Amino acid sequence: MFFSNTNDTNTILLMLEQFESYIKGDLNTLALTAENVKDKNLNLIAQKIASISETIAKGKEADLKVFGEIMLVCEKLSDGYTDDTITQKTSDEKLNYVSYSINEAVKNINTSLNAVTNILHQYEHNDYRNKIDENLFRGGKFKELLAGINNLQKGITNRVLDSYKIGMTMEHQSNILQAEVTKLSNSTSNQATAVEETAAAVEEITQNINANTTATIAMLESSQILKDSATKSMQLTNQTKDAMESIDKSTQAVYEAITVISQIAFQTNILSLNAAVEAATAGEAGKGFAVVAQEVRNLANRSADAAKTISTLMDELKEETTKGKASSSSMENEFSVLNTNITNTLNTLDKIANASQEQKRSIMQINQSIQNIDQATQNNASSTQNVNNIAIQTYNVANTLVNSNKDVNFEGKEAVETPDEIIKSIFTTKKIY
Repeated sequence: MFFSNTNDTNTILLMLEQFESYIKGDLNTLALTAENVKDKNLNLIAQKIASISETIAKGKEADLKVFGEIMLVCEKLSDGYTDDTITQKTSDEKLNYVSYSINEAVKNINTSLNAVTNILHQYEHNDYRNKIDENLFRGGKFKELLAGINNLQKGITNRVLDSYKIGMTMEHQSNILQAEVTKLSNSTSNQATAVEETAAAVEEITQNINANTTATIAMLESSQILKDSATKSMQLTNQTKDAMESIDKSTQAVYEAITVISQIAFQTNILSLNAAVEAATAGEAGKGFAVVAQEVRNLANRSADAAKTISTLMDELKEETTKGKASSSSMENEFSVLNTNITNTLNTLDKIANASQEQKRSIMQINQSIQNIDQATQNNASSTQNVNNIAIQTYNVANTLVNSNKDVNFEGKEAVETPDEIIKSIFTTKKIY
């Protein structure tokens, strides 16, 4: 009996040791039985130990399944998967609560990530109208993540709205700018044509002024020659006048000499008459003397006739000389007036020549200015073309921007103002956003 109790006791102790090793984890399985315990009382104890160990083994096996699922769920969660949960139950309520908490966390994470994925998918397709529910989490980084996504949606909406407004404004304004640049281009082209025509007209005027200046200078030179000729003519007139004065004096002397000759002829004629009378009185002796007296009388008559003729001629010469003197005086006066007029004409021509030179310089300056204007106009035309190209490019960029935003859905898109209202708002607030 004692031996039997000793064996049973050892069996029970062995059972307790195995049970202890199982609890410690040194054994993975536990299968205890009371069949080898012969003592009735000890058998009851062994059965109780076996029953307790079986209960604990079953509970530990359930716990291991729960732990296994917890490990699997946590491992998948660490890899980014949220589609698994803990399904096993155990008799340990604390462990069940841990499983429940993990399942709730996974569910909330999965719900929020699905919501985030859905929102991001909408954002990917340019739809920024919806927000995410921030109340999926009470706090922490996940709540900050959801709030950040909503802030991102708000920021993107504001930026897209501003971009849409800017694009519409740029499209509207660049369209107006392009139309105005077209008008400016046409105006510049017309201006360039007008400037070219003006330049041609000024060039023709310049040539005419050059010709007038040359002709004026030539007239000035000819007038100077005429003045010199008039001066010489006046000098010759003075000389002619002096010669006429000399002729008049000489004529007067000849006239006086002819008078003396006439008187001598008259006296000779009287003396010859007296001689003839005396010869007739002398008779035959005076015949020869009478002949001589007659010849002397004839000579005296001839001298008287010649003196009379010369006197008549001298009267005519004196008259002509007087006329010549008067004509010389008149000619002198006329040449004096002519000289004065020529001098005035020379002064006038000199002024005209100076004015023509000044006009020539002025017209050359005008011509240079018109050439500068023409060059500036050409540059303006080139700049206008560049501005037109820029306006077209700006319009294309704005049109692309507007078209790219037309497919974007965001809050407030339907209430976007017209370009004119946007521009009015810009000048009122000094900024778009």
